[in-house]
Amino acid sequence: MKVVDTKGQQCPAPLIATRRALKESKPGESFKVLTDNKTSFENVSRFLKDNKTGFISEEKHGIWTLIITKSTLAEPIKNIEDYCTPDVPHFLQGDFVIAFASDKMGEGEQELGRLLITNFIKSIKDLDVLPRKMVFYNNGVKLGSTESPVYDHLKEIETMGVGLLFCATCVNFYKLQDRVTIGTLSNMFEIAQVMASADNVLKP
Repeated sequence: MKVVDTKGQQCPAPLIATRRALKESKPGESFKVLTDNKTSFENVSRFLKDNKTGFISEEKHGIWTLIITKSTLAEPIKNIEDYCTPDVPHFLQGDFVIAFASDKMGEGEQELGRLLITNFIKSIKDLDVLPRKMVFYNNGVKLGSTESPVYDHLKEIETMGVGLLFCATCVNFYKLQDRVTIGTLSNMFEIAQVMASADNVLKP
């Protein structure tokens, strides 16, 4: 059974992860969601009930476990905002995408470029409004490697509900298959679709 571990995450990240898992599941298929946040548990439970999605739950040592079975009759609704009013303004999302085509920022000295991109990504966590998605292609996929100085920052941004898409072709080209362990491996059609549908695309 697939396990969606949202421990340590705050709303709306557990709701987003639950909705994503529902979309990826087949009718009648079950998966498990874990959370250590009572408010998130209550929000996810209400979201599932309103979508007529069956689940059972239990709490043990401060960890709530929901075993969810996708309904054969109804699809999950789209507006998770109705189920979670973030306590922290940083969890609000805008309709913009940040695209990373390089593991450096700007032209010139490489060491300076790496320092700038590191500071840029760290700053994203403090924005009043977070991006909807962050996409990585060409050299940019190296930022998602476990050896990258921004790996932990990207992992934290993902827990805040921002989708990270990494070009699978690029990951394979640089032989990073075992080192890009965050986000989702994607294709150029999906990346193009995400960028085309956004109000704004930022390219640091």
